[in-house]
Amino acid sequence: MKLLIRFFVFVAVIISLAFTAQAAEIKIGIAEALTGPVAKYGVPIKNGFVLASEEINAAGGIKGNKIALVIEDEQAKKEEAINVFKKFIFQDKVLAIFGPTLSNSAFASDPFANEQKTVVFGTSNTAEGITAIGPYVFRNSVAEADILPIVTKVATKKLGLKKVAIIYGNDDSMTKSTYEIFLRSIKAEKLEVVDTETFAKGDIDFSAQLTKIKSLNPDAVFCGALVEEASNIILQARKLGIPNKVRFIGGNGF
Repeated sequence: MKLLIRFFVFVAVIISLAFTAQAAEIKIGIAEALTGPVAKYGVPIKNGFVLASEEINAAGGIKGNKIALVIEDEQAKKEEAINVFKKFIFQDKVLAIFGPTLSNSAFASDPFANEQKTVVFGTSNTAEGITAIGPYVFRNSVAEADILPIVTKVATKKLGLKKVAIIYGNDDSMTKSTYEIFLRSIKAEKLEVVDTETFAKGDIDFSAQLTKIKSLNPDAVFCGALVEEASNIILQARKLGIPNKVRFIGGNGF
């Protein structure tokens, strides 16, 4: 909550310098996945923005200017995220954009915002390369590249890992980034990778991949997955008899 307020203040104070003394609205676009599986991330993020803006406005706004949120459902789809960004910039004339929910969408929509010199703040974008898109692109989430090497190092030491398996989604920017960083981190810790399995977003049956992993008896499974797939992977792994001592280790989306 405090983070959201600080982000609002950061963007609003900078841009409010362009306002006259007359009170005006500070329009901010909120592009989040509000429907579909990814709404499990997008809806709580949207709710946080609503709470933060209400609190700021109740306290008098920013230099007398009230925050007006323009909220759109980008559905965790690249094309929809681009369309929402275009609406925010050309129709709604927002001063800044928060979102989209996934890195996949950010790689599609953020370049457009950057070209239009509109500040965009990713709210849950953790894949490598997000802020490299351009000088108008920011994010508030800890990047996979920063956290996963530490996760791997700590897990290896605490759990005494020697050999591991990997399962990841190969059609999403974030989950592919998770895999690539985990792989580098695993090699740095000199762990043996006994198997690497993949899946696609929307898959619901992981029994083939998990059965193979089970047969190789790894100490842990490193997993690059978003919430819907991650939940099914864990449930099916335990039903197939992969014991609780075999830990699943995931990234931010996990």
